[in-house]
Amino acid sequence: MKIISCTLTILLFFALIPLKSQHISRNDSIINEALALISADSVQDQLQWLQDMGTRFMMAENHKEVGEHIKARFESFGMTEVKLDSFECQTNINYGIIHYDTMTWQYNVEARLIGSVYPDEEILLMGHYDNVQLDSDPELYSPGADDDGSGTVAVLETARVLMLMGYQPEKTIVFLTTAAEELMNFGYAGSEHYAAEASQAGRNIWGVINNDMIAYDIGTDKIGFSNVIGSEELTGIAALITDEYTSLTAVIPNPHNNTGSDLQPFLDAGYSGLYLEENIFNPYYHTEQDIIENCDIDYLTEVIKISCGSVIYSDISLGTEDLVEEEIYISAFPNPCSDQIRIILHNQGDEYSLLLTNTMGQTLMSKVISPQTKDILLPMSNYSPGIYFVHVRTNSQYKTIKVIKD
Repeated sequence: MKIISCTLTILLFFALIPLKSQHISRNDSIINEALALISADSVQDQLQWLQDMGTRFMMAENHKEVGEHIKARFESFGMTEVKLDSFECQTNINYGIIHYDTMTWQYNVEARLIGSVYPDEEILLMGHYDNVQLDSDPELYSPGADDDGSGTVAVLETARVLMLMGYQPEKTIVFLTTAAEELMNFGYAGSEHYAAEASQAGRNIWGVINNDMIAYDIGTDKIGFSNVIGSEELTGIAALITDEYTSLTAVIPNPHNNTGSDLQPFLDAGYSGLYLEENIFNPYYHTEQDIIENCDIDYLTEVIKISCGSVIYSDISLGTEDLVEEEIYISAFPNPCSDQIRIILHNQGDEYSLLLTNTMGQTLMSKVISPQTKDILLPMSNYSPGIYFVHVRTNSQYKTIKVIKD
């Protein structure tokens, strides 16, 4: 590699930023375009459509028909890679008015947008379409507007919007609505079947975004995040989308290992994931009153923006893949951070430049640092939750590390 002067290197380094900024600005435009197309009217219509099926209970006679209707809905958006994913489910339950010891065929619905650059790398957006209520016979009536018509609508609306704008993803985007979630503790859920098959096939699923009960609020404008250990990048992306593009506030708990429900099988299979759920738990859960009249459509629309924006952001590359990176040994901790992050260069003997940028390519801090300075504290308390990048460059090397602010 050619050795160039430090002055020229610094100029070249900062010259890269406008190019990267233009790339990210274009991506910002894509996200804004998509989120502007998410319509509260469309969200309400799709939720009403699901409720009007009467029941989506997994044991009802119409349960395959429900899957076929959802498949047809994806196809009505112009999607061609759509299928029913069938599996056998043995269910044994004796709870309240629900008594079953039987095997049924259940049907996930999968739709795909094939990536143009990294088709084997997948982003999965999901929600379960089945429901249950315990006030009366769920085989006859189970509206399930919030649980989990709302999550199903998040998947459908995102698919509708991306098809409407002619979005061509870099990675493959998988839209998945699963069956048999409500009785998963007493049988084999669609998410368990799907995650097991994906793992066995060695599929490269970059991350899973699960929407389950995202339509009930009483004016808090807060949305719950799972914050699973090992999924910090996806959590950070969603936090950034929430802060920058919606009217909601993310409620992010301390990092933990388990979420339960449909996301857990994917985590157990080694995939990263995020669980989105309303911050105030719906009091009409598993009752006949889980209906659209008890949902907040504007709130649901904002949550869907988080899912849609996170999918797009996760899909778009940051435009640095053509640059050549040499090894600089850097520690950054704690990461995720809150008030500050400590940067330590372990093997550096040259003057170097350090730059902190956000995901939009905007420079938040820049400085040239002497060779004697190995240990730097970067204040982060004034920045919103999300993902940031620390760039370090010498006369012949550079390194970019990702920092998550929680």
